[in-house]
Amino acid sequence: MENMDSFEKLLKSSENLPTLPGIALRLLQAVQKNEPNIDEIGDIISTDPPLSAKILKIVNSSFYSIPTNITSVNHAIKMLGLSSVKNLALSFSLVNKFNSMASKTIDPSRFWKDSLIGAVSTKLLGEKILPAFSDDIFFLGLLQNIGALTLSHCMPKQYDLVMGESNNNGSQSHEAENQILGFNHMEAGEYLIKSWGLPDTFYVPIGYHHNPEKLKDSHNAKITLTKILHLSSLYIELFNTASDMGLKLATIENRAKAYGFDHMVDIHEIGQAVNQKASEIFPIFEIDFKDQNDYAQLLETAKDELISLSEELISDLLEQRQTIGLLRQQVGRDSMTNLISHQHFRELLQQEISRSDRYKNPFSLILADIDHFKSVNDTYGHLAGDRVIKAIAGCLKKELRESDHIARYGGEEFAIILPETEKEGAWLVAERLRKAIASLRIVYEDKYIRPKMSFGIVSFEPGVKISLDESIKRADSALYQAKKQGRDCCRVF
Repeated sequence: MENMDSFEKLLKSSENLPTLPGIALRLLQAVQKNEPNIDEIGDIISTDPPLSAKILKIVNSSFYSIPTNITSVNHAIKMLGLSSVKNLALSFSLVNKFNSMASKTIDPSRFWKDSLIGAVSTKLLGEKILPAFSDDIFFLGLLQNIGALTLSHCMPKQYDLVMGESNNNGSQSHEAENQILGFNHMEAGEYLIKSWGLPDTFYVPIGYHHNPEKLKDSHNAKITLTKILHLSSLYIELFNTASDMGLKLATIENRAKAYGFDHMVDIHEIGQAVNQKASEIFPIFEIDFKDQNDYAQLLETAKDELISLSEELISDLLEQRQTIGLLRQQVGRDSMTNLISHQHFRELLQQEISRSDRYKNPFSLILADIDHFKSVNDTYGHLAGDRVIKAIAGCLKKELRESDHIARYGGEEFAIILPETEKEGAWLVAERLRKAIASLRIVYEDKYIRPKMSFGIVSFEPGVKISLDESIKRADSALYQAKKQGRDCCRVF
């Protein structure tokens, strides 16, 4: 996970990090023994009669289609296997606990409805594509977005901004999370599930399930599980809203083909089975969800729309969607450095001012300027100047946290927003950046260019009342003092 450190530091200080229910912990401890005792595990589950009843109800349903009637938890273990029953018990206990968690930004009932669709689609796909993991795959699918519920629970105020950004701009939730928080629910889920002691075949796929292409792992099973989860997330999207149904179905078909799964699964049959089986298990999980969508009708609509679309049009639409996603990432980026642009920086700074005022968090702003940059251009030429700017941009970005925002403010000037950072912390950051720049040796035509920078810092106490322009003016004043007092230094307003 790319941003594990920043997320871990944040969550370690949180008293709200969700934990597994007691019975789930006992189950995990029991199955992790060198020789798990089936009777012991059956006894653990049987100590919770409502849990046992739910397990027996689902194993006797058409979800498993077992020809004989299962009368006890131990009987279920013998028929389905230890892992399957254990994971059903974990699923029920987890939904029961997390469904009671208060969240102003995420409706738990809708969340678990989506998660159950994810669990069912993951199971159906996994049984065809990777049957060796079929015992664990339902629970894996159920957990895929647990990080979103965790973030909403642990940082409701910040996550409210995430949901607003996602709804207003039509971006996917993990893109909005990266922009607002500096990490996303995939990373949060990976961290949480790893902390629970589940194996890497759980937490690694969950950490990359919206973008499997970013997973660099030699373990073929984990790569395949991640791709299965990605398809499952697309089924969740398919059944979630009634818009662009044909294109959503085409996207699933396109991804299945790209992953080499098209000869193993029929995405239309999977969709029909998801509709049937998910609707059957909703009542067993006691999810109180008043859904206006008719899943069977949604699926028929998707198929009808897909038939009306030509292959060429589908290809164009999918390419257009990918292009829009790419453009969304590129909007507000400086073309030379790929840092945030001047205009987008102003938007982010206004967001940070509003957030500080609303949630009473401190923040700091830094303006930094390359010293004697004109002499670099005059001595070595503008191509050398461009190389210096790119090298410094990379160095600054590397030294900052994922949650910080850095922009190319103009020419040789950079601007940095440090959320939830007081004056002392901002000073330390600026000094670290100054020293990192001073240590650079930029090679251009067999010559070394040794840049230096000046930094102006302004910090704002929680609940600050200040305008965007005034905050920049103060940082610029501090930068002017740094220049005036000899350059290659940091000054605080």
